[in-house]
Parts: sequence; C-alpha cells; structure tokens
Amino acid sequence: MLRRLRALVVLACLAVPGAAAPPAIPDWPFDVLKLKNGVTHKGMLLEEKPTEVRFLVIGRAPGKPTVRVKLAFPKSEVAKLEKLADDDRETLRAKLDEIDPASEARRLEKLDLSPSEWLGKKDAGLRYDSAYFSLISDAPEEVVRRAAYRLENVYAAYANYLPPRFAGGSPTVIYVHQTLAGYHVAVPGGAAIRNPAFYEPSANRVVCGTDLQKLGDDLSKFHQDARQSIEDLEKRIAKVRQLYDKNPELPRHLKPLQEQRSRIKQMAKDRDEVFEKATRQLFQTLYHEAFHAYVGCFVYPPNGKDRKDSPGELPRWLNEGMAQVFETAIFEAGELRIGHADPVRLEKAKDDLAHKKFPAMKDLLTAGRDVFVVTHGGKRPEADRAYIATWALASYLMFDRRVLGTTALDDFVKAVAKGADPIAAFEKFTGQPSAEFENAFHIWLRKLQPNGALLEIGGK
Repeated sequence: MLRRLRALVVLACLAVPGAAAPPAIPDWPFDVLKLKNGVTHKGMLLEEKPTEVRFLVIGRAPGKPTVRVKLAFPKSEVAKLEKLADDDRETLRAKLDEIDPASEARRLEKLDLSPSEWLGKKDAGLRYDSAYFSLISDAPEEVVRRAAYRLENVYAAYANYLPPRFAGGSPTVIYVHQTLAGYHVAVPGGAAIRNPAFYEPSANRVVCGTDLQKLGDDLSKFHQDARQSIEDLEKRIAKVRQLYDKNPELPRHLKPLQEQRSRIKQMAKDRDEVFEKATRQLFQTLYHEAFHAYVGCFVYPPNGKDRKDSPGELPRWLNEGMAQVFETAIFEAGELRIGHADPVRLEKAKDDLAHKKFPAMKDLLTAGRDVFVVTHGGKRPEADRAYIATWALASYLMFDRRVLGTTALDDFVKAVAKGADPIAAFEKFTGQPSAEFENAFHIWLRKLQPNGALLEIGGK
C-alpha cells in the first residue's frame, strides 16, 4: 500500500492544479487501467492473475524524464482494463528499452569511432561520422561516445520537427576540446569569447570547450575494471553452479557472489549518474550550437547561386530563441520532448517583464548578430536580457502559435531575407499588429508555468 501511495503522489505531481493543459508531447501506446475509485493509469500490463493485476504505471510530463512505477492492484479494485494490440505492445516495449540505461550503454559501445588527427597531431583524437555531422575530439572515449550518441539522436529529432528544406547541405564538423584551456588556445581570440562554444557558418563548424578530461578518464578506467570484475564473477558463479548443481547449499554459496556483482553494477550506475550530471552542460551547449548548424545547412541556409531553393536565413533572434528551447529538451527513446519551460529562464523573463526591463518587440525583431556575441563583460546584462526574451518569444511562437514547419514561417523567413521590413513581415506572419501581438505574448508569458501549462489568472 505504501508503494502505491508513493506512486500516486509522484504521478499527481505531474499535474498543475488550476492550470490549462501543457502542450501535447508525442504519446506512446499504453495499456489503460481504470479503477473503481475513478483513477485511471496509463502504462503496461505486466501480469493479470485471477486475484490481482500487476501494472507498470508510466508518467510522461513535459520537462521531466519518464516515470515508471510497478504496482499490484487487487482485481476487486479494477473497473476496466483496456489492453494494447500486440503490435502496439511491442512498440511500447521498444520505447521502454530505449530509456533503459543498460540499453543505452550497449548502443554506446557499438558506435564506430576511428582515430583522427587533432591540432596537427596524428591519431591524437577520435572521430565519428554521421549524415548531418562529423564529431572530432581529443576528449576521453567515454565523452566522445556519449556526445556522438546524443548528437546522432538530436539531429534526427531536429529533422522530425523541422524537416530539411535544402537538399545540398553538407555535414557540419563539430570539434570538442577536452579542456577549456585548449579551446581558448585553438580558437583565434578564444580567450575573449565567454561562450564555451560557437557555430561558424562560413567554415560549417562547431567548436566547443569542456573541462571533463579527468572525469572522463576516471570513468573509462572504472568501467574497464568493472567489466573485468563482472566477467570474473560470472565465471565464478558458473563454477559454483556446476559444482553444487542441485545441492541445497547452492544458494548459500551463490549469494555473496551475486551481491558483489550487484554492488559493482550499482557503483557503475552511480558513477554514470555523476558523469551525466557533469556532462549535462556540455550536451546542452552541443544541442544549442548543433541546432544553429542544422538550420543553417539543411533548413534555412543563406541564399546564393547554389542555394536558390532556400528561403534564406532564419532571423538571428528566432534562431537563438529556438536553439535555447531545444537546448533544454528532454531526449528519450529516440524522441526529443519539448514544450516545457526552463524554470531559470522563465523566472528571469517574468522578472524582466515585471520590472519593465523586457526588450520591446521592435528591438527583438531587429536584433542582429552583435546582440548575441558576448566578448566583453560590460555587455553581459544586455545580452542576457536579449537571450531570455528571444527564448520566451520563440517558445510562444512554437507552442502557442505552432509555427514550426509551416509555410507561413517559410514566407516570413523569405521576406526578411529579401530585405523586407522585419516588423511589417512579422505582422503579416502572425496576422496581428505588433502591439497587439506583444500584449498577447506578455499575457501568455505571465501565465506560463515550468511544465508548459498556463496558470489561469482571474478566471481567464
């Protein structure tokens, strides 16, 4: 009963009382368990017995990893059980397998890395090649594998949300330095650049600096030692099984070996979680710059004689805003889940709005490259406000106005690229005068909650 109550509390936290529903996220096929007390659970049926139903309750809230809780319900409490078709059940099993840490570890090991030249030194780096990018890095193998795996999947998700419109795009080369010091030395003027990464369209490259050398080396060594220890334990367990066979003493001799194996696996999981937390900023940075690269190469590249079928470049403010939205996305089971609001950015945006520091719409629509390149400390507050405001505006356009992948967005991009007045083009794009749009946008922002829902204010 305690486990069931705890699960209900966890799942209840996924909702926000008094709020409009958050934007829909791609759903999975689920078995549906309806209880006589009115509660409905979505998830996967594990086992149905004459006296009870064992059920995996699955919760998928915007901005949160998938929650899975195994529960058992007496048959007397079940009102109805809606079961999936066999094909849908296999789809659900595959989705759950995708988010299993062990499954990700197997996929990481299968990635095809090759030695690569690094800063003029032969075989000093590792390389991974994909359809949309090539990753080259001097970072530890563990870091490179994880970065390659995440980038492979995030590019696939970008292609799903914003399908390629330009067939002639070339893969972007992504350089990841294992130290920030190395990044600053390798990049001209790097010491003055406060951003830990940048996308250079003219060279079609992303350059990123990290500080993960020691942590990555330690993790790689631990996994090597752990794999060897588990292999040794498996051999010892097999010998014990062979020696004692059906002897009643078999469980007593197996137990310490199995417990030791479990401890090693738990230690590996704990180390992975520490590393995951440390690399989260790296992956967010890569998602951000990779979005710029993907859009600039395959969706909205600059117009030119060899790019006549391109509408033109995505306006810088929208490019930066959308990159920030994708930067904090949740990636699971081959899907990029967006629609939630980053709580830190949301708090800052609301604070700027409340203190009348939020940039005016006309200033956002005409913001150029210089606004988003921070090389001097004195410009940081102004740049921060611009980033936060473009994130908020892009979120509004993406999740309330639903503009991704529309011809209206293409027409707006084309008009601005051809030199049309950006404010007039935006008014045509949104179908509203800019002042009217700005007012609706600010109302939406004040209501917005971290899970993407809108808090109802004053019954409206």
